Amino acid sequence: MIKEYATKHHVGQERVIEWSHGVVKVLDEIILKYTEEHHNYSNRQLVAQQEMINELSSPVISLSNSRALLPLVGDIDTARAASILENTIKQCAEKKVSRLFIDLSGVVIIDTMVAHQIFQLINGLSLIGVKTTLSGIRPEIATTAIQLGLSFTDISIASTLSKAIEQDGNLKK
Repeated sequence: MIKEYATKHHVGQERVIEWSHGVVKVLDEIILKYTEEHHNYSNRQLVAQQEMINELSSPVISLSNSRALLPLVGDIDTARAASILENTIKQCAEKKVSRLFIDLSGVVIIDTMVAHQIFQLINGLSLIGVKTTLSGIRPEIATTAIQLGLSFTDISIASTLSKAIEQDGNLKK
């Protein structure tokens, strides 16, 4: 279009090159701005989706008025463990939970930091008046906890979730 205009109005070659460079520069700036905005939007969307995944990956499921279940499944890394800690305490307070069963049968392996985070979760829950029972602890997780020197003295433990719920029922009688 610039060449067509230049030919029609007898504009010199130097001026055509100058205009062409100007148009290219403006288009470059537009493309760059669009790309940056699209990238920022995608990152915001990714963060929001990750937050939702983290929240959904640690649901506190009500079993009765004051009892609830936290089923943990899959790999738990340090970031997810921190999210579980925050979300679980918040959900237990909101749902007025007094007894929480934490089922680890769906967790294959955890590292030392995550094992420590689970014990912090139990301590945090006790601070808001929630008694916890751990169930489904695999041998690998037990070994990690023992190697860390974590104490199980004040923690209720059951081999399976059904036994944990049964034990709790027997305590209430």
